Amino acid sequence: MKLIVAGATGLVGSEIIRQCLQMSEITQIIALARKPVLIEDGTDPTSELTSVVIRDYGEYSDDTRAEFAGADACIWTVAVTPFRTGSFDFAEVKRVCQDCTLAGFKAMYEAGPTRPFRFLYFSADGTPRDPSKKPAIMGDYQVMRCETELMVLHLPAEYPGVEVCIAQPGVVVNSTSVSRAVVASLFRVVNTFTRSIPNIHRAELSAAVLDLAVKGFDKETVTNTELVCRGQAALKYTAESKN
Repeated sequence: MKLIVAGATGLVGSEIIRQCLQMSEITQIIALARKPVLIEDGTDPTSELTSVVIRDYGEYSDDTRAEFAGADACIWTVAVTPFRTGSFDFAEVKRVCQDCTLAGFKAMYEAGPTRPFRFLYFSADGTPRDPSKKPAIMGDYQVMRCETELMVLHLPAEYPGVEVCIAQPGVVVNSTSVSRAVVASLFRVVNTFTRSIPNIHRAELSAAVLDLAVKGFDKETVTNTELVCRGQAALKYTAESKN
C-alpha cells in the first residue's frame, strides 16, 4: 500500500509516520511537509519512506505530483487548530484549512492514484454540520470547518473512484514535553471516571486513522469515541503480534 501523510512533521503526523514504518501492510510512505521528516524514536527510515518537502500546501510542483502517482490513500492532517488561530488572519486560517485541503486533494487525484483512492480528513470534535447555525464560541472558525467537512464529503460526487472519511478527534494528548506530559497524566486520571472532555492520545489517534486507511472506511464520519476504541484495539493487536 502506498500512503500519503500530509502534515507529516506535525504532532500527529510524526506519530503516524513512526507507526507506518512498523506496518508491513504499508510498503510506500510519502511524507508531505514543509520541512524534512525526522523519526522521533530514532527508527531508521528505510527505502519505503520518501520525505517530500514543499513550500506551501496550496502549491504542488510537477516533481511533487509525480510522487503522488499510484497512491492508495492519504491522511490529511494539515490545519490551523483553534489554539493557534490568534496567530493568523482569518483569511489565512481559512486558506490553510479549506483551500489547501482542496488543492492537495486535486494534486493527488490528477497524479493518478489507485481506485478507490481513500482520502481521510482531520477535523475536530464538535464541528457542526449545519453552516447556517453559527456557534456562539469561535463561530466563524467553526462554520469554516463545517464548510470544509461538507466540501470533503462532496468530493466523491465530483471525482469518481474516491472514498472519503472525516476524523473528528477531541483534544489530542501526548507526552512530548514536560507540560504536555502533565496534561496527559491529568487526562488519564479523569478518563478513568469520565470522558466528558473528548480527548484521545496521539498514539491511539494515529493507530485509528492508519487502521481506517488500510482496511477501508465503514462510515463517513468517525467520532472521538470511535477513534479511541479503534485506536486502542489496533495498538493492542500490534503489541500482541510482537509477543
